[in-house]
Amino acid sequence: MESIKKYITSLNLVFFVEVLVVILTISGILPREALLFLFGILLFFVLFSSYEESILLIVRSIPLFTALPITETFDSLNTWRIIVFLLFLKWFFNDNFFLFFDAIFTILKKTKSSFIDALKFSYQKWKIESLIFLLFLISLFSLFKADDLIIGVKRIIYFINLGMLFFVIRSVAKNIELLKIAKNIVISGIIVVAIGFFQLYLAYVMPINDFSELWALKVNEALYGTAWSEIVISKNTWFAYYNDTIHLRMFSSFPDTHSFPLYLLMISAFSMVILFKRKGEKKSYTYIFLFILLTFFAIILSGTRGIWASFIFPIIFLIFIIWKKYFPINIVKIILIPFMAFLILLPLSSPIFSSKQFNILSQENKSSRAFTERFKSIIDIEEKSNKGRIYIWMESIKSIYKNPILGVGIGNYPVVLKEDASAIKAGSSAHNIYLHMAAELGIFGFLVFIFIIYEILKRSLYIVKENFDEISKFFSAITFLFLIWILGYLMTDVAIFDERAFLMLMILLGVLFSITSQRETSPLERKKIRTDI
Repeated sequence: MESIKKYITSLNLVFFVEVLVVILTISGILPREALLFLFGILLFFVLFSSYEESILLIVRSIPLFTALPITETFDSLNTWRIIVFLLFLKWFFNDNFFLFFDAIFTILKKTKSSFIDALKFSYQKWKIESLIFLLFLISLFSLFKADDLIIGVKRIIYFINLGMLFFVIRSVAKNIELLKIAKNIVISGIIVVAIGFFQLYLAYVMPINDFSELWALKVNEALYGTAWSEIVISKNTWFAYYNDTIHLRMFSSFPDTHSFPLYLLMISAFSMVILFKRKGEKKSYTYIFLFILLTFFAIILSGTRGIWASFIFPIIFLIFIIWKKYFPINIVKIILIPFMAFLILLPLSSPIFSSKQFNILSQENKSSRAFTERFKSIIDIEEKSNKGRIYIWMESIKSIYKNPILGVGIGNYPVVLKEDASAIKAGSSAHNIYLHMAAELGIFGFLVFIFIIYEILKRSLYIVKENFDEISKFFSAITFLFLIWILGYLMTDVAIFDERAFLMLMILLGVLFSITSQRETSPLERKKIRTDI
């Protein structure tokens, strides 16, 4: 009885209500207006609970956040946007208002020497913040080139809203045990993987039209709103088509099959922390090991060829790390597990891709080649999707050449392809995040973006090399390799911009930077900064 009572907490009760309301709404038992009631509960909890509990609820809830049915014509505002915004305001004005102005004051005092000295000082003390602010300024200036100013402004607000979570996590996570954060994030992963395999089950028992209507008009309408559900009913990436056969590409509660595996890779960094910590506990180790296997099987079953191909990048780094003995051997042994799992499970997915789904099957010999054909198409430049990407890349390069300084304006990428700027809502992009950034923001925006990536990777390696605790070193090491994987994949897509994937990225980076933030913001260092001035 006592063991049950410890699970009956306000956090668990609110999360249970959230899961229940979302399920009942999607199934049609409750009207969509019930989501407004749920939003009220979540908002009340976040505003009046501790930072720790608020953060743990958010990390659990990412796959369950829903669009608010405010009116018939405006039902796409997602719950996370208001919750993250208000949590940030609560955090900022309660704990960081004076610290912020203290930092501004120190910079202004430094400008008495020279403006250049102030910039150098700011960058040395707050590198990631300085780069983020610089990217924000470049985004603002790019609006001068935007065909659609409103879409550009909305895009900036969107990224500011997402970025708020990074600063809260960075500040709060240093006071929460890393293992506790990991456990709560894995709850989110369990939900995502479970939904994904439920989709796979439906692929064998439902006609394709029924499946599409269920997921577009019920699930996506609740999670993303009517406008998005109407887009994906006719244009989606949910299926692989080969030789008159159709096979599901797993995507779970995500809008497409590209952001889904990125989310799972980031979840896996936290899953691996639990595995590392539980290596001496046979039962717990077995459970989390099996979950990791299912997670990587789900990543493969997304059918995302970019994820399959970009696997080579972390492998190259891993071989180099092992050769140079850069990571301690106890870390390397555990790190090898997900990469070995991916290599083993990839060919084992062939029977699923080749099996009869949605009651559609052409000639048996053609269907049996579905996996092989999809894998081979990675390097087939004549394949339709690949030809389309190459065309888009070429157009992006031409646009960068024509608009090298300010680009075409943030959020206005469709202009590059001579499309209406509103096509950004349907996912119009350069299918390469580096070309996308350069095309929208110009060369300077692209360089700042690269410097941000460099600082993130450098931070993760710094933690591995320096005198931090073992679990922090392991988390930073596995995060480094998974980020390399993601960055490699982003050469073929910009799926990280999806709201759910980006929220998890902010959590991952917030936790990573929180490991060193205590040292960076200690009262002793702040005193030293003032003395230096």
